[in-house]
Amino acid sequence: MIKLFIPFLLFLSLPIFSQVNCEALFEKGTPCYEACVRVYEGTNPVKSRPQGSNESINGLDSALSLCPTFADLYYMRAIPYLKRGEFITWKKIIDKAVENDSIMYLGYRGGARFMFLRDYVGAIKDIEDLKRMGDWDIGTIYNGEYHLEVIRALSYRGIGDTLKAVSMLQSHIDTYPVTGNYDYYHLGVMLYQLKKYDEAEKAFKKQLLVRDYYADTYYYLALICWEQEELQEYYSNLQKAILFYKEGKCIRGRDSFMDYPDKIYLSQMEEKLFK
Repeated sequence: MIKLFIPFLLFLSLPIFSQVNCEALFEKGTPCYEACVRVYEGTNPVKSRPQGSNESINGLDSALSLCPTFADLYYMRAIPYLKRGEFITWKKIIDKAVENDSIMYLGYRGGARFMFLRDYVGAIKDIEDLKRMGDWDIGTIYNGEYHLEVIRALSYRGIGDTLKAVSMLQSHIDTYPVTGNYDYYHLGVMLYQLKKYDEAEKAFKKQLLVRDYYADTYYYLALICWEQEELQEYYSNLQKAILFYKEGKCIRGRDSFMDYPDKIYLSQMEEKLFK
């Protein structure tokens, strides 16, 4: 029998699983306990083997044959497919993790659906299903960079409901002031898209109080200056944007291979500079 523990602490990333205590999760001597020990404990646990290697895959499959309801193992099994872009296989496996532990893995799957697939409808469903399961802070995506409420707002923007997205994101910021690096930035982009330039400018200036060197923020401040016919400020902000971008001071995540929402590239900045 699985013992009670706090599942939502494990939303963020695989390394947290190094702290797993099999006796805290399963009754000693049961098949699931044995599966847990094989993966997390001992002198050569499965978790220490190279991710996605035959050793790792075979070890996880062996453990799952003992405990086919152990959601964490499906999660570990699925990760390499996500990283390789084999999304159909990843989805099939991660669905098993969600089936066996929805509280743990709905948020993970929803965040990944947005960040890797831009599956806005799927992300909204997963996050809102999670919200309905209890009255708690639903937490962040797997790497901690985005709160799931921000992902939910960006997903609503993705399906065309930018007004609702702005309302959600503003409500989140009011409740959890700047829980991520880019909250005000995304709010500013949404307001800019709605042509609410004064409000967008205020959001971007608040973003600069969080991180005052993002090229992306200065790019949008330049666009607002263009709309307001402030040409000197327009070129000044664009030049800052280009300088910071070349210095690597832009939205790019923590050594991530994902395409971040609302990211601006150097070619876009230079195009505006020479228009």
